[in-house]
Amino acid sequence: MGEILYRTLRSPAEMEQVVELQKGYWGDDGLALVPSHMLLSIANYGGQVVGAYDGDELVGVLIGFLGADIDADDAQSAAARLLVMSKRMIVLPQYRSQKIGEHLKWLQRDYALRHGVQLITWTFDPLLARNAYLNLHKLGAVGQRYQIDYFGASASHPTLSADRLVANWWVRHPHAQPNAPRPLPDNAQSFNRVRPFGDFSAPSELEGLQRPCSAWLVEIPADFPALQSVDPMLAADWRAHIRQAFTALLEAGYLASDFLRRDNRTFYVFTPDDGTFTLTP
Repeated sequence: MGEILYRTLRSPAEMEQVVELQKGYWGDDGLALVPSHMLLSIANYGGQVVGAYDGDELVGVLIGFLGADIDADDAQSAAARLLVMSKRMIVLPQYRSQKIGEHLKWLQRDYALRHGVQLITWTFDPLLARNAYLNLHKLGAVGQRYQIDYFGASASHPTLSADRLVANWWVRHPHAQPNAPRPLPDNAQSFNRVRPFGDFSAPSELEGLQRPCSAWLVEIPADFPALQSVDPMLAADWRAHIRQAFTALLEAGYLASDFLRRDNRTFYVFTPDDGTFTLTP
């Protein structure tokens, strides 16, 4: 394993490499893959396809395209609501935990800043602690919307048939600067209760929103994939529990602003939305 080099991809041959890399995670399910012709269109019309290479081997990729937060049926200025949709990021399993994904994301932030784009957005499974830690804690994105069965309940790939938290990365916001401090308020309180359940934990009940709080902590399993492989029914209980908790907090005016690891336990931090995480003229 040598030095990892990063470069923007543009050629048909490079896009075929990206398709093969996707198969390592998604399998041969063509419906789940971004095809080479689409990758070429993204790369040639303002989008970004960045590869991470170990020698000649493509070991990671990030795919993003320009979009706009508009309703296509309404008369809205797309230019005023421009964003980067971060469609997909994949790093080969044997290359994970080396900050390759994090480096790819910072390159995407540079791309957005270079072209005057304020927002990068993507979705992720809120029960995946590893992804939440990268997205919210390391990068400084915030969770502002919860999507139930985002890809549809009949999605063919199992990782698609689940809820998603929408991560918004406001790249010019102080919260999203490299190494930005995000201290936990002293009066942070637990929003949900969990109980031991064999080698894992089970959701018990929500504390509710009986009182205002400067920070709510929402616990999730530290290793949800392992839990899901052993006990699918417990995993379904967690899915329903987190759906209820996140929906309640977002509707009450909070946003997911950080993610913590403490003594082999993992927590989302929800704080009041102060109105600064939005597109500005």
